[in-house]
Amino acid sequence: MRKLTLQVTFILLSTVLFAQAQIGEKPPYDFESPDQIYVLPDYLEEVSALTYYQPNQLAMLNDEHGRMYVYDLSKMEIVHRVRFHGDGDFEGIERVGDFIYAIESTGKMHRFNIHMEGVVEAIKTPFDKKNNVEGLGYDHVNNRLLIGLKGSGDVKNIDVKGKAVYSFDLATDEFDKLPAYVILNKDLERVVGDDFRFSPSGVAVHPLTGEVYVLSAVKNALIIFSNEGKPKNLTRLGKRLFPQPEGITFSPNGDLFISNEIDSDGGTILKFSQKN
Repeated sequence: MRKLTLQVTFILLSTVLFAQAQIGEKPPYDFESPDQIYVLPDYLEEVSALTYYQPNQLAMLNDEHGRMYVYDLSKMEIVHRVRFHGDGDFEGIERVGDFIYAIESTGKMHRFNIHMEGVVEAIKTPFDKKNNVEGLGYDHVNNRLLIGLKGSGDVKNIDVKGKAVYSFDLATDEFDKLPAYVILNKDLERVVGDDFRFSPSGVAVHPLTGEVYVLSAVKNALIIFSNEGKPKNLTRLGKRLFPQPEGITFSPNGDLFISNEIDSDGGTILKFSQKN
């Protein structure tokens, strides 16, 4: 079968420059002034994924182990652990209703009910090692999961010229054949420099606006997409606060949380309240 070549070109509002680290519409968060910084235990130095769990609690993964950790923001400690799989390279976690979805960089996805621990379902995906999956987020507007690929965007019979974000329809339990979003480096280079390379490391959807937030750990950047899939903002994240941003999620009121991996030390979670 002849492969379909998919190329989606974005215009990144290159004529509007608010600051050296920011292009496009001003985001509703001040990424230089977090409202709170949570320092995690040493055994959570590689916090590779983040999701909202329940009021005042976030759930996360620690990269190499199939374990979910629930962190209480008020107590500032881990209050619950769930082992759902053996060792692996886990890069995405998302709670949708009573279900937890977790995905490995190789494309293996797992699902379990929080009320039925020990019963884990494997979900077949079109991804493998070359795709290097690095992000999982819930799109409540379209009732789907968004999967960010750090590596190749190509899947069977589909060629993608750029970094891709695919989707998994939760109503049908099927993956869409074409990416939901494609990010082209050549478009980003026009406004941020020739050496810029965007590699998705986290995906989340704003609970109030439906906008899609995509993290890049390689160049410490964040891109915000509109509901229509058009980029609204690109922000460079400072290394001091964001040494390696890997996980991103929102609370229902719009508070934003970003986790960072930190070598030989506990990772961090930064909280940003939405500005009016």
